[in-house]
Amino acid sequence: MTESAGALGVASARALLATRDRELAEADAELAGVVASAHACAAEAIRKLDAVRAEIDAAVAARTITAPSEGREFARFLLAKQQEISDILTTARADADAKVAVLQQLLGRYRAPSTSP
Repeated sequence: MTESAGALGVASARALLATRDRELAEADAELAGVVASAHACAAEAIRKLDAVRAEIDAAVAARTITAPSEGREFARFLLAKQQEISDILTTARADADAKVAVLQQLLGRYRAPSTSP
C-alpha cells in the first residue's frame, strides 16, 4: 500500500509540475509578445522623432530670415514641430504605461505557484 501511495504522490507531483510548466510557457509567450510590441512601439517613436528632426534641420538649412514676418512664420513652424514631438512622446508614454501594467500582471503569474491539482 505504501508503494501505491508513493506512486500516487509522484504522479500528483508530476501533474502539478506539468501544469506549472504549461502556465509558465504561456506566460513566457505573452512576455515575448509584450517585449516585441514594446520594442516596435519604441522604434516607431524614434523613427517619427528622427523624421521631425530631419524636417527641422532641412527648414533651418533652407531659411534665411530677413523680415519679422518670416521669423514669425518660422516660429509657428517650430511650434507645430514641438507639438508633433509632444504628441509622439505622449503616445509612446501611454504605450509604455500599458506595457508596464501587463508586465506587472505577468510578474504575478511567475511568482504564484499553481494551485491546480
